[in-house]
Amino acid sequence: MGDDLKVVEVGDGLLQFKFAMESQLNWVWNNGPWCFDNQILALRRWEKGMTVRTVNFTHLPMWVQVWGLPFDLTIEEAGQDIGQGLGRVIEVDCKAIKTDQARFLRIRVEVPLDRPLRRGCPIVSPEGDEAKVAFRYERLVGWCFACGRIGHEMKECESANDTEKSSRPYGEWLKAGTWLKPEMLRNKQRSSERFRREPNAEIEPVT
Repeated sequence: MGDDLKVVEVGDGLLQFKFAMESQLNWVWNNGPWCFDNQILALRRWEKGMTVRTVNFTHLPMWVQVWGLPFDLTIEEAGQDIGQGLGRVIEVDCKAIKTDQARFLRIRVEVPLDRPLRRGCPIVSPEGDEAKVAFRYERLVGWCFACGRIGHEMKECESANDTEKSSRPYGEWLKAGTWLKPEMLRNKQRSSERFRREPNAEIEPVT
């Protein structure tokens, strides 16, 4: 964002980000979640009358990958139904459904911060066939392996007992691997090939 972005500390652990253009704000808002120092940076849009005391963070928009869906259910309608069990559905990634990346379904959901992350769920097809799907969360950091909530790590968890901490029902496997769109993968491959042909050439960054 350059010098156009202004960051102001307003107290009580809150920071206010001031953007020069609404397009910058929308880009940041739509491309989260963001993290700092291995902790989730929770964001709220400004509202008239908002004060430090009235700001609260209840949900976090996240991309959730749904693994294990039958091929015939890797569709937008199924994504809407599954996403409603996780929170408020913002978007189902229809582009990914139509590409080679359709090994899983991507759903952008407002995940509630006061509940444990869901690891998966059973589903039933219109024909009555049952299956279990697993959830993987993209860009997930700063969550507890004991209680499954975002915002603290296991050593700081006050709600989990010693048994829950030792059993660790959650783990790194809940994090989704880096997901790249097909065109990004092609650009990355072309850059690698160019580097092999011209080891001393300057490589343009892939965005």
